[in-house]
Amino acid sequence: MSRRLQAGLEVVSHMAALVGEGAVWCTRSSRLLWVDAWANAVLRYDPVTGAMESWVLPQRTGCVAPASDGGILVGLQSGYWRLDPGSGAVDAVLTLDHADYNRCNDSVVDPFGRFWCGTMNVAGLNGPRTGELFGWDGHGQPVRRLEGLGLSNGLACSPDGRILYFSDSHPAVNRVWQYDLDGATGALSNRRLFFDTALLPGRPDGATVDADGCYWIAAVDGWAVLRITPDGRVDRRIELPVAKPSKVAIGGARLDTLFITSISATLDPSQRAAQPLAGHLFAVHVGPIGVAQAEVRLQG
Repeated sequence: MSRRLQAGLEVVSHMAALVGEGAVWCTRSSRLLWVDAWANAVLRYDPVTGAMESWVLPQRTGCVAPASDGGILVGLQSGYWRLDPGSGAVDAVLTLDHADYNRCNDSVVDPFGRFWCGTMNVAGLNGPRTGELFGWDGHGQPVRRLEGLGLSNGLACSPDGRILYFSDSHPAVNRVWQYDLDGATGALSNRRLFFDTALLPGRPDGATVDADGCYWIAAVDGWAVLRITPDGRVDRRIELPVAKPSKVAIGGARLDTLFITSISATLDPSQRAAQPLAGHLFAVHVGPIGVAQAEVRLQG
């Protein structure tokens, strides 16, 4: 049986995505950016009008971020591309040296305008752990900060920019870590375990941090979104009618709405029948606790 919608939870998309991902609020346009990774699509949702725009890109999409020049930076398999939402033009910005075996998966922009992008093997869970984490200042080549990762996920930054969160969603790992972040250099240090999902249903997927410093994470295969306090306690759980929530972002005019993407592509027929809303975009009011999303500082 499908699960009922929790009070206040809304379905805001008209069509199901195959692999909804990458949700991030764009303050400049007052719209939500997200992707359908397996459809190679970037989507933009206007919560005021309900309009949903989409652009198809030449490769599998993984993540998106608003850019300082008004464009949208997109992480594809080959590297970073820029989408002009006005004309629909897409142009390659840089190529990563992993194009034959990895693809971009999850990202966050830190308060200093630095783009953090985690990659994963193109074979997913069936592939070797070749994922990496890159930090990019908007010019030159990205700096490789982490290697040997399964499924790079859970990227988020504390409101003051001093802590970077990162998770590995591979079933053999399922942990979220904190790193001290040097805002000037992008260096990471003092890795420590923040949250272990081994005792909870689901694995850690896309995340965000609110103004109170709490970490919101999509529990993929866990039918829920969790809010975790800075000291590592789950203090809120939002039940969902889908098993695979994939990414969360807080947006809206007052930064008071939690948007949640989800996945439909990997479900078998019986699972699809039990989850008719799988792949849709959801929204729920959580109060004005969002943090304004920084833009990628493109420097030419």
